[in-house]
Amino acid sequence: MSVPTGRVWKFGDDVHGDDGIIEFAIIRDSFGKEFDEDALRAMCFRRLRPEFPAEVRPGDIVVGGRNFAHHNHVEVSVAMRASGIAVVVVESCDSGFLRRALNHGLPVMICPGIHGGVEDGQVISADPATGLVTLPDGGALRARPFSERMVQIWQAGGSIPLLEREFAARRATQAQGG
Repeated sequence: MSVPTGRVWKFGDDVHGDDGIIEFAIIRDSFGKEFDEDALRAMCFRRLRPEFPAEVRPGDIVVGGRNFAHHNHVEVSVAMRASGIAVVVVESCDSGFLRRALNHGLPVMICPGIHGGVEDGQVISADPATGLVTLPDGGALRARPFSERMVQIWQAGGSIPLLEREFAARRATQAQGG
């Protein structure tokens, strides 16, 4: 998989997941059901940046400050992934957001200094496998690299696709008598 490189959408500190990134009150009645990706994409970040749903492009990168996406349900990660976001790079966030996002194939990197290192609209690269974030001026920041298993989940597009592939390979091996 190539290193995600994209245009920055920059957000500040204390961005609320369920009442900022998405509007959970609108989708609350569908909680626990199949995701309506079109509805999630249409509301993604619109409270904070009304132009986001119409202007975001596949491969774009979200940069956030401290305490990014606090108080969030899994729909927050699905909304960003459905919008085409390739990677989220933040100063800090809770571990639940990291897990929920990765389970849906959206890598979240914690990278001290990222918020002050980029501006909205600049193009950066962020490699979860190595932790290297390349800045527009050619400089770089370091995030903690993903473990091998996290890279596998990210590259497979999430936990379920990876497990399906692994179980299919195991069944094929067993069917061949191995």
